[in-house]
Amino acid sequence: MNLHHLAPSGVFSAAAARMSGISGALLRSLVARGECHPLHRGWYSVQRPTSDKHRHRLRVTALLEEYAGLVMASHASAVAVLDLPDEGIDWGTVHLMWRDPERPFRAFSRVHIHELVEHPRLQHRGQTVDLGLAAVQVGLHSQIGMLVVADHCLRKGLTTSESLTAAARSLRGHRGVTRAKAAVSWCDSRHEWPGETLTAHVLRGLGYAFTPQLEIARREHPGRSFYADFHLDGTNVLVEFDGKVKYDPETNPDAARANFDEKLREDELRRLGFVVVRLTRADLARPALVRTRIEAAIRDSRPARPELPLA
Repeated sequence: MNLHHLAPSGVFSAAAARMSGISGALLRSLVARGECHPLHRGWYSVQRPTSDKHRHRLRVTALLEEYAGLVMASHASAVAVLDLPDEGIDWGTVHLMWRDPERPFRAFSRVHIHELVEHPRLQHRGQTVDLGLAAVQVGLHSQIGMLVVADHCLRKGLTTSESLTAAARSLRGHRGVTRAKAAVSWCDSRHEWPGETLTAHVLRGLGYAFTPQLEIARREHPGRSFYADFHLDGTNVLVEFDGKVKYDPETNPDAARANFDEKLREDELRRLGFVVVRLTRADLARPALVRTRIEAAIRDSRPARPELPLA
């Protein structure tokens, strides 16, 4: 049976199914056959969820339709609705926020509907709360989760540092807000990928001061520049995050070329007097290893700091 006419957004309610002549027994049969998938009490999806995040997004879509303009997605649920980059987020509970300031907090069946948070700097639009607020709400539970969301939103112009600060102030008194507020000053639009945000978090935790996206003029190609993910301040050491997708031939048909180009780039950086430390996601899970490799690079670097050929 084709159920897509019931679900232009990908989800449909049992009530809508009944109005179309689909009985409860038939609906249960369709679920058993894998033609639709239960999401939330009385709501189903015509799509098979492909991940916890995808299932969460479908649940949020269903609840937004159920509450028909009374709520908007907040916290991690706003991240799911907009399919923003994420890290370390628990997708078990849907988070919504009332649009009416008079409505109190409500919790049921892995759904939390929060009281409205308002501030002149926060602009709630469409189906989600202000994305600066959503990022800080994620930070109530996970600093790194907040940083990944916030860095992406800052880079794409979806929020501002002022909105992040306003969000942290607006959540005063919430559990975890001290941890989230501390991370606001770390959010940085110069981190181009989540892996770079993770790298910055590890470097910061190890006590290193650094500059992201340092521009380095190429002496061998005047007028052109390199950009290093991180330069450790006061040293000749550059730190680069290596994402698997770019260099893995199984996922990128141009991986061989990318690896060769990266070798040429690194050779030129070494001739400029820099030492490069390359880190993967697996390395970042072992901060002690990261420290060992960085300290070895500092020892191996030239005794005299080169004059940085900044563009």
